[in-house]
Amino acid sequence: MVPLTFLFGLRSLKMQLLFVSAVAGLIGFSLLLVVALDRPFAGDLSVSPAPYKEAALAQFWAAGQ
Repeated sequence: MVPLTFLFGLRSLKMQLLFVSAVAGLIGFSLLLVVALDRPFAGDLSVSPAPYKEAALAQFWAAGQ
């Protein structure tokens, strides 16, 4: 993102469009990652909470649950 700041002073319309689209793409991709990785235990591609319940957090769950 920092190298894109050197493109601010360009007078070429093509380079300015490239700069704006690159920044918009980076922001859009970042938002997509935030949405996709926000809930790791829900959705089609999810992680099961079973290993946490059985190992790392077993002391917090009562027996029989």
